[in-house]
Amino acid sequence: MSDDIEDTAIVSLRDIMDEDELREALSVLGGSDPEHCSYTKGYVKRQAVFACSTCTPTGVDPGGLCLACANICHDGHDIFELYTKRQFRCDCGNDKFGDFNCQLNPTKDSLNLKNKYNHNFCGKYCSCDRPYPDADDQVDDEMIQCIICEDWYHTRHLGCAVVDSEELQEMVCEACMNKAPFLWSYAAHIAGDQSLGAIPIEQASTFTFAAFKRTHQEMTDSPVKTHGCRLKELPTGGPHRAREGAVFWPYNWRSKLCTCVSCKRAYVKAEVQFLLDESDTVLAYENSGRAQPLGEDRLMSFLSSLDHVQQLEMIYHYNDLKTELTTFLQQHAVEHKVVTAEDIEQFFEGLQSRKRGRPNAGY
Repeated sequence: MSDDIEDTAIVSLRDIMDEDELREALSVLGGSDPEHCSYTKGYVKRQAVFACSTCTPTGVDPGGLCLACANICHDGHDIFELYTKRQFRCDCGNDKFGDFNCQLNPTKDSLNLKNKYNHNFCGKYCSCDRPYPDADDQVDDEMIQCIICEDWYHTRHLGCAVVDSEELQEMVCEACMNKAPFLWSYAAHIAGDQSLGAIPIEQASTFTFAAFKRTHQEMTDSPVKTHGCRLKELPTGGPHRAREGAVFWPYNWRSKLCTCVSCKRAYVKAEVQFLLDESDTVLAYENSGRAQPLGEDRLMSFLSSLDHVQQLEMIYHYNDLKTELTTFLQQHAVEHKVVTAEDIEQFFEGLQSRKRGRPNAGY
Protein backbone atom coordinates (compact mmCIF):
# COMPACT_ATOMS: atom_id res chain seq x y z
CA MET A 1 0.00 0.00 0.00
CA SER A 2 1.22 3.50 -0.75
CA ASP A 3 1.54 6.11 2.00
CA ASP A 4 -1.61 7.86 0.76
CA ILE A 5 -3.63 4.65 0.94
CA GLU A 6 -2.20 3.88 4.37
CA ASP A 7 -3.25 7.32 5.60
CA THR A 8 -6.74 6.75 4.21
CA ALA A 9 -6.86 3.33 5.89
CA ILE A 10 -6.18 5.01 9.25
CA VAL A 11 -9.01 7.46 8.64
CA SER A 12 -11.32 4.59 7.68
CA LEU A 13 -10.39 2.63 10.79
CA ARG A 14 -11.29 5.64 12.92
CA ASP A 15 -14.59 5.88 11.02
CA ILE A 16 -15.45 2.21 11.53
CA MET A 17 -14.46 2.06 15.21
CA ASP A 18 -14.93 4.68 17.91
CA GLU A 19 -12.04 5.67 20.18
CA ASP A 20 -13.03 3.29 22.98
CA GLU A 21 -13.13 0.36 20.55
CA LEU A 22 -9.73 1.32 19.17
CA ARG A 23 -8.20 1.54 22.63
CA GLU A 24 -9.68 -1.85 23.53
CA ALA A 25 -8.26 -3.43 20.39
CA LEU A 26 -4.84 -1.80 20.87
CA SER A 27 -4.70 -2.84 24.52
CA VAL A 28 -3.50 -6.31 23.44
CA LEU A 29 -0.22 -4.69 22.41
CA GLY A 30 0.29 -3.32 25.93
CA GLY A 31 2.21 -0.31 24.66
CA SER A 32 4.77 -2.46 22.79
CA ASP A 33 7.19 -0.50 20.59
CA PRO A 34 6.33 -1.05 16.89
CA GLU A 35 9.68 0.23 15.59
CA HIS A 36 12.43 -0.90 17.98
CA CYS A 37 13.28 -4.48 18.92
CA SER A 38 12.69 -5.15 22.62
CA TYR A 39 15.84 -7.30 22.88
CA THR A 40 17.92 -4.58 24.55
CA LYS A 41 15.39 -4.45 27.40
CA GLY A 42 16.29 -8.01 28.35
CA TYR A 43 13.61 -10.41 29.53
CA VAL A 44 10.64 -8.06 29.38
CA LYS A 45 8.22 -8.38 32.26
CA ARG A 46 5.31 -8.82 29.85
CA GLN A 47 4.99 -8.08 26.15
CA ALA A 48 3.09 -9.05 23.01
CA VAL A 49 4.87 -12.06 21.47
CA PHE A 50 4.57 -13.51 17.97
CA ALA A 51 5.83 -16.64 16.20
CA CYS A 52 6.84 -17.09 12.56
CA SER A 53 5.90 -20.41 11.00
CA THR A 54 7.81 -19.40 7.86
CA CYS A 55 11.14 -19.29 9.73
CA THR A 56 10.37 -21.79 12.51
CA PRO A 57 7.92 -24.33 11.04
CA THR A 58 6.56 -27.35 12.89
CA GLY A 59 9.36 -29.70 13.88
CA VAL A 60 11.90 -26.88 14.29
CA ASP A 61 12.95 -25.49 17.67
CA PRO A 62 10.38 -22.71 18.32
CA GLY A 63 11.23 -19.04 18.71
CA GLY A 64 9.37 -15.87 19.58
CA LEU A 65 9.34 -12.34 18.18
CA CYS A 66 8.61 -8.91 19.60
CA LEU A 67 6.09 -6.64 17.86
CA ALA A 68 8.69 -4.63 15.94
CA CYS A 69 10.46 -7.70 14.54
CA ALA A 70 7.13 -9.32 13.60
CA ASN A 71 6.17 -6.17 11.67
CA ILE A 72 9.53 -5.30 10.11
CA CYS A 73 11.92 -8.27 9.96
CA HIS A 74 9.23 -10.84 9.18
CA ASP A 75 6.98 -8.71 6.99
CA GLY A 76 5.25 -11.00 4.47
CA HIS A 77 5.92 -14.14 6.51
CA ASP A 78 3.30 -16.40 8.06
CA ILE A 79 3.05 -14.81 11.51
CA PHE A 80 0.66 -15.70 14.32
CA GLU A 81 0.11 -13.93 17.60
CA LEU A 82 0.68 -15.61 20.96
CA TYR A 83 -1.00 -12.71 22.78
CA THR A 84 1.23 -12.00 25.79
CA LYS A 85 4.12 -13.80 27.49
CA ARG A 86 6.00 -12.86 30.64
CA GLN A 87 9.78 -12.65 31.05
CA PHE A 88 10.45 -13.15 27.34
CA ARG A 89 13.33 -11.87 25.20
CA CYS A 90 13.04 -11.50 21.43
CA ASP A 91 14.62 -14.40 19.49
CA CYS A 92 14.56 -12.80 16.04
CA GLY A 93 17.83 -13.52 14.22
CA ASN A 94 19.40 -15.80 16.82
CA ASP A 95 20.40 -19.44 16.25
CA LYS A 96 16.75 -20.54 16.19
CA PHE A 97 16.40 -18.71 12.86
CA GLY A 98 19.41 -20.16 11.09
CA ASP A 99 20.92 -17.71 8.60
CA PHE A 100 18.09 -15.22 9.05
CA ASN A 101 19.36 -11.96 10.59
CA CYS A 102 17.41 -9.46 12.65
CA GLN A 103 17.24 -6.14 10.79
CA LEU A 104 16.74 -4.13 13.97
CA ASN A 105 19.37 -5.69 16.23
CA PRO A 106 21.80 -8.05 14.45
CA THR A 107 24.14 -8.47 17.46
CA LYS A 108 22.02 -10.79 19.62
CA ASP A 109 23.25 -13.73 21.67
CA SER A 110 22.86 -17.13 20.05
CA LEU A 111 20.05 -18.17 22.42
CA ASN A 112 17.84 -16.73 25.15
CA LEU A 113 18.28 -19.42 27.77
CA LYS A 114 15.66 -18.03 30.16
CA ASN A 115 12.86 -17.99 27.59
CA LYS A 116 10.12 -20.56 28.09
CA TYR A 117 8.32 -22.14 25.16
CA ASN A 118 5.23 -24.31 24.86
CA HIS A 119 3.17 -25.74 22.02
CA ASN A 120 1.58 -22.30 21.45
CA PHE A 121 4.77 -21.38 19.54
CA CYS A 122 3.88 -24.19 17.11
CA GLY A 123 0.30 -22.97 16.72
CA LYS A 124 -1.22 -25.54 19.11
CA TYR A 125 -3.32 -24.86 22.21
CA CYS A 126 -5.15 -26.49 25.10
CA SER A 127 -4.78 -30.00 26.51
CA CYS A 128 -6.24 -31.24 23.21
CA ASP A 129 -3.16 -29.86 21.36
CA ARG A 130 -5.23 -28.38 18.55
CA PRO A 131 -4.75 -25.22 16.44
CA TYR A 132 -6.89 -22.10 16.74
CA PRO A 133 -8.98 -21.55 14.78
CA ASP A 134 -9.56 -25.27 14.23
CA ALA A 135 -11.26 -26.11 10.93
CA ASP A 136 -12.07 -29.62 12.20
CA ASP A 137 -13.71 -28.45 15.45
CA GLN A 138 -17.46 -28.05 15.02
CA VAL A 139 -18.00 -26.81 18.60
CA ASP A 140 -18.36 -23.05 19.05
CA ASP A 141 -16.18 -22.77 22.15
CA GLU A 142 -14.23 -19.98 23.83
CA MET A 143 -10.64 -20.17 25.02
CA ILE A 144 -9.23 -18.90 28.30
CA GLN A 145 -5.57 -18.37 29.20
CA CYS A 146 -4.02 -19.91 32.31
CA ILE A 147 -2.09 -17.19 34.16
CA ILE A 148 0.71 -19.59 35.14
CA CYS A 149 1.59 -21.71 32.09
CA GLU A 150 0.03 -19.09 29.75
CA ASP A 151 -1.48 -21.80 27.54
CA TRP A 152 -5.02 -21.35 26.21
CA TYR A 153 -7.81 -23.83 27.02
CA HIS A 154 -11.23 -24.54 25.56
CA THR A 155 -13.83 -24.01 28.25
CA ARG A 156 -15.05 -27.59 27.75
CA HIS A 157 -11.57 -28.92 28.60
CA LEU A 158 -11.15 -27.03 31.89
CA GLY A 159 -12.85 -29.67 34.01
CA CYS A 160 -15.05 -27.14 35.81
CA ALA A 161 -18.18 -25.09 35.26
CA VAL A 162 -17.73 -21.72 33.59
CA VAL A 163 -20.38 -19.01 33.90
CA ASP A 164 -20.39 -15.23 33.60
CA SER A 165 -19.18 -13.15 36.52
CA GLU A 166 -17.31 -9.85 36.67
CA GLU A 167 -16.01 -10.69 40.14
CA LEU A 168 -13.84 -13.60 39.01
CA GLN A 169 -10.89 -12.80 36.83
CA GLU A 170 -7.86 -15.07 36.62
CA MET A 171 -7.76 -18.79 35.79
CA VAL A 172 -5.20 -21.44 36.80
CA CYS A 173 -5.47 -24.76 34.96
CA GLU A 174 -5.52 -28.05 36.87
CA ALA A 175 -1.98 -28.99 35.80
CA CYS A 176 -0.57 -25.74 37.19
CA MET A 177 -2.61 -26.09 40.39
CA ASN A 178 -0.91 -29.45 40.93
CA LYS A 179 2.53 -27.94 40.27
CA ALA A 180 1.84 -25.45 43.08
CA PRO A 181 -0.36 -27.64 45.33
CA PHE A 182 -0.56 -25.08 48.15
CA LEU A 183 -2.88 -23.12 45.85
CA TRP A 184 -5.57 -25.75 46.45
CA SER A 185 -5.76 -24.66 50.10
CA TYR A 186 -6.30 -21.06 49.05
CA ALA A 187 -8.82 -22.14 46.42
CA ALA A 188 -11.12 -23.68 49.02
CA HIS A 189 -11.32 -20.35 50.87
CA ILE A 190 -10.68 -17.65 48.28
CA ALA A 191 -12.05 -19.08 45.04
CA GLY A 192 -14.97 -20.76 46.79
CA ASP A 193 -17.59 -22.84 45.00
CA GLN A 194 -16.67 -22.86 41.32
CA SER A 195 -20.32 -23.15 40.39
CA LEU A 196 -20.54 -19.44 41.32
CA GLY A 197 -18.93 -18.77 37.99
CA ALA A 198 -16.03 -17.32 36.10
CA ILE A 199 -15.45 -15.08 33.13
CA PRO A 200 -15.41 -16.84 29.78
CA ILE A 201 -13.03 -14.84 27.64
CA GLU A 202 -14.37 -13.72 24.28
CA GLN A 203 -12.24 -14.48 21.23
CA ALA A 204 -13.35 -11.41 19.28
CA SER A 205 -10.24 -9.39 20.02
CA THR A 206 -7.06 -11.47 19.75
CA PHE A 207 -7.72 -13.47 22.90
CA THR A 208 -8.32 -10.13 24.58
CA PHE A 209 -9.30 -9.80 28.23
CA ALA A 210 -11.63 -6.93 27.40
CA ALA A 211 -14.39 -8.37 29.59
CA PHE A 212 -12.56 -7.34 32.75
CA LYS A 213 -14.08 -4.21 34.24
CA ARG A 214 -11.82 -3.85 37.29
CA THR A 215 -8.98 -1.34 37.36
CA HIS A 216 -5.46 -2.07 38.51
CA GLN A 217 -5.94 0.38 41.39
CA GLU A 218 -8.92 -1.64 42.63
CA MET A 219 -6.80 -4.78 42.50
CA THR A 220 -4.06 -3.28 44.65
CA ASP A 221 -6.22 -1.51 47.26
CA SER A 222 -6.58 -2.67 50.87
CA PRO A 223 -4.04 -5.49 51.18
CA VAL A 224 -4.60 -7.78 54.15
CA LYS A 225 -1.82 -7.56 56.75
CA THR A 226 -0.74 -10.44 58.94
CA HIS A 227 2.28 -11.28 61.10
CA GLY A 228 2.05 -15.09 60.86
CA CYS A 229 1.73 -17.52 58.00
CA ARG A 230 -1.55 -16.75 56.31
CA LEU A 231 -1.63 -20.18 54.67
CA LYS A 232 -1.29 -22.03 57.98
CA GLU A 233 -3.94 -19.80 59.54
CA LEU A 234 -6.60 -20.91 57.06
CA PRO A 235 -9.37 -22.79 58.93
CA THR A 236 -8.89 -26.55 58.69
CA GLY A 237 -12.60 -27.11 58.96
CA GLY A 238 -13.42 -24.77 56.11
CA PRO A 239 -15.23 -25.58 52.89
CA HIS A 240 -14.19 -28.75 51.07
CA ARG A 241 -13.05 -28.52 47.49
CA ALA A 242 -12.13 -31.40 45.21
CA ARG A 243 -8.61 -31.04 43.86
CA GLU A 244 -9.58 -31.28 40.23
CA GLY A 245 -10.41 -28.97 37.38
CA ALA A 246 -9.28 -25.42 36.71
CA VAL A 247 -9.73 -22.71 39.33
CA PHE A 248 -11.03 -19.19 38.77
CA TRP A 249 -9.94 -16.51 41.21
CA PRO A 250 -11.53 -13.19 42.30
CA TYR A 251 -9.89 -9.96 41.15
CA ASN A 252 -8.05 -9.28 44.43
CA TRP A 253 -6.94 -12.82 45.25
CA ARG A 254 -3.20 -12.16 44.92
CA SER A 255 -3.28 -9.70 47.79
CA LYS A 256 -4.52 -12.51 50.05
CA LEU A 257 -1.55 -14.83 49.45
CA CYS A 258 0.89 -15.25 52.32
CA THR A 259 4.26 -13.52 51.94
CA CYS A 260 6.13 -15.10 54.86
CA VAL A 261 9.64 -16.44 54.19
CA SER A 262 8.49 -20.07 54.11
CA CYS A 263 5.72 -19.37 51.60
CA LYS A 264 7.99 -17.25 49.41
CA ARG A 265 10.35 -20.22 49.18
CA ALA A 266 7.42 -22.39 48.10
CA TYR A 267 6.51 -19.91 45.33
CA VAL A 268 10.10 -19.92 44.07
CA LYS A 269 10.30 -23.72 44.16
CA ALA A 270 7.07 -23.98 42.15
CA GLU A 271 8.28 -21.14 39.85
CA VAL A 272 5.20 -19.02 40.54
CA GLN A 273 6.78 -16.16 42.51
CA PHE A 274 5.21 -13.73 40.03
CA LEU A 275 1.85 -14.40 41.72
CA LEU A 276 2.96 -12.03 44.48
CA ASP A 277 3.28 -9.22 41.93
CA GLU A 278 -0.17 -7.76 41.34
CA SER A 279 1.17 -5.67 38.44
CA ASP A 280 1.96 -8.98 36.68
CA THR A 281 -1.69 -9.41 35.72
CA VAL A 282 -2.90 -9.20 32.15
CA LEU A 283 -5.34 -6.54 33.32
CA ALA A 284 -2.45 -4.28 34.39
CA TYR A 285 -0.69 -5.03 31.08
CA GLU A 286 -3.75 -4.12 29.02
CA ASN A 287 -4.36 -0.98 31.05
CA SER A 288 -0.88 0.19 30.08
CA GLY A 289 -1.87 -0.32 26.46
CA ARG A 290 -5.12 1.59 26.86
CA ALA A 291 -3.21 4.52 28.35
CA GLN A 292 -1.09 4.94 25.21
CA PRO A 293 -2.02 7.77 22.80
CA LEU A 294 -3.79 6.72 19.60
CA GLY A 295 -1.09 7.99 17.25
CA GLU A 296 -0.87 7.01 13.59
CA ASP A 297 2.31 4.97 14.12
CA ARG A 298 0.54 2.93 16.75
CA LEU A 299 -2.49 2.38 14.54
CA MET A 300 -0.34 1.27 11.62
CA SER A 301 1.65 -1.13 13.82
CA PHE A 302 -1.66 -2.51 15.01
CA LEU A 303 -2.88 -2.97 11.45
CA SER A 304 0.40 -4.69 10.58
CA SER A 305 0.08 -7.11 13.48
CA LEU A 306 -3.56 -7.87 12.65
CA ASP A 307 -2.42 -8.86 9.18
CA HIS A 308 -1.18 -12.12 10.68
CA VAL A 309 -3.79 -12.93 13.31
CA GLN A 310 -6.56 -15.25 12.20
CA GLN A 311 -8.41 -14.84 15.49
CA LEU A 312 -9.49 -11.27 14.75
CA GLU A 313 -12.58 -10.66 12.69
CA MET A 314 -11.19 -7.19 12.14
CA ILE A 315 -8.52 -8.48 9.78
CA TYR A 316 -11.18 -9.56 7.31
CA HIS A 317 -12.79 -6.13 7.45
CA TYR A 318 -9.43 -4.45 7.00
CA ASN A 319 -8.48 -6.64 4.03
CA ASP A 320 -11.88 -5.96 2.45
CA LEU A 321 -11.31 -2.25 3.00
CA LYS A 322 -7.82 -2.35 1.47
CA THR A 323 -9.07 -4.26 -1.60
CA GLU A 324 -12.07 -2.00 -2.13
CA LEU A 325 -10.05 1.16 -1.57
CA THR A 326 -7.29 0.07 -3.95
CA THR A 327 -9.86 -0.83 -6.62
CA PHE A 328 -11.60 2.51 -6.05
CA LEU A 329 -8.37 4.51 -6.49
CA GLN A 330 -7.15 2.44 -9.45
CA GLN A 331 -10.46 2.94 -11.25
CA HIS A 332 -10.10 6.70 -10.90
CA ALA A 333 -6.51 6.46 -12.17
CA VAL A 334 -7.55 4.42 -15.24
CA GLU A 335 -10.30 6.92 -16.04
CA HIS A 336 -7.93 9.86 -15.35
CA LYS A 337 -10.35 11.23 -12.78
CA VAL A 338 -9.40 13.37 -9.81
CA VAL A 339 -10.38 11.86 -6.46
CA THR A 340 -12.53 14.49 -4.80
CA ALA A 341 -13.57 14.82 -1.16
CA GLU A 342 -17.10 13.94 -2.26
CA ASP A 343 -15.84 10.71 -3.88
CA ILE A 344 -14.07 9.70 -0.66
CA GLU A 345 -17.16 10.52 1.40
CA GLN A 346 -19.38 8.42 -0.86
CA PHE A 347 -16.90 5.53 -0.70
CA PHE A 348 -16.97 5.42 3.09
CA GLU A 349 -20.74 5.88 3.21
CA GLY A 350 -21.08 2.81 1.01
CA LEU A 351 -18.62 0.93 3.22
CA GLN A 352 -20.60 1.78 6.35
CA SER A 353 -23.85 0.72 4.67
CA ARG A 354 -22.41 -2.66 3.79
CA LYS A 355 -21.09 -3.03 7.33
CA ARG A 356 -24.50 -2.28 8.83
CA GLY A 357 -26.05 -4.77 6.44
CA ARG A 358 -23.91 -7.64 7.72
CA PRO A 359 -24.85 -9.68 10.79
CA ASN A 360 -22.17 -9.85 13.50
CA ALA A 361 -20.35 -6.85 12.06
CA GLY A 362 -18.93 -5.91 15.44
CA TYR A 363 -15.31 -6.32 16.51
